[in-house]
Amino acid sequence: MRKIELDVGLVITRIIHILAGSFWIGAAIYLAVLLEPRIRSTSIDLERQLLNRTSKLNSLWITSAAVVTMLSGFVLVSMTPGRSFSELGDTAWGTMILIGLVMSFTAFFISGVAGALTAKLRRGLDSGELDGQELAIIRGKLTLLGYLNAMLVIIAVSTMAAARYV
Repeated sequence: MRKIELDVGLVITRIIHILAGSFWIGAAIYLAVLLEPRIRSTSIDLERQLLNRTSKLNSLWITSAAVVTMLSGFVLVSMTPGRSFSELGDTAWGTMILIGLVMSFTAFFISGVAGALTAKLRRGLDSGELDGQELAIIRGKLTLLGYLNAMLVIIAVSTMAAARYV
């Protein structure tokens, strides 16, 4: 009978990484494709109410998931037998991981920009200081950033998942 060795720390870290990453990618797609377009199709008053109730909480959860995903990813690289940071960009595996890292950090930055724009929109809706054209410009930017963020996270997850098999 063959004995199976199990690195419990590696398994737990991988599970945390996968769960947080799943939440991050799911939330990014949900916000970009379903929630934000529906919010923007409502009245300004309802949009204001919905943003005030959801945007800070969404930001907290998504940012937390992104941070946990990235930190646990770094830990995974250091814990995975036969892999190291020195491979980033040097091997097929390292190139795929590097692409995923760049996409993840870019998505994280874009999320921050979108969060700042959402806060500006929320303040403008609360104060009534934004005119129709300003609202349209901010909404358009948020839509673009939402789709871009979702695509970057999808690319990050795809390349990192594929890295295991190259």
